[in-house]
Amino acid sequence: MSYFQARLGAEFSIAGCPLGLVLAEVAASANPQAFALTFQGPATPALEQQTVVLERSGDAALAIFIVPLGRNGAGVQYHAVFNN
Repeated sequence: MSYFQARLGAEFSIAGCPLGLVLAEVAASANPQAFALTFQGPATPALEQQTVVLERSGDAALAIFIVPLGRNGAGVQYHAVFNN
């Protein structure tokens, strides 16, 4: 979780896709072994539920399963949940 907290507001590119996602929120869970991430993406193209490989300069690539939450004024939000 600390890795993501340190990158709150950072943009990640998606391997093989022409768009990026901004890490908008890192939220703890009632379960101390779990946490959730919310990413903000552009309105188009909207991604379907899938595993994406996030890349950021200076960091290792991360494969993350994302689920679209819905649209907002800035585009589309995506959710990812982690259980340690």
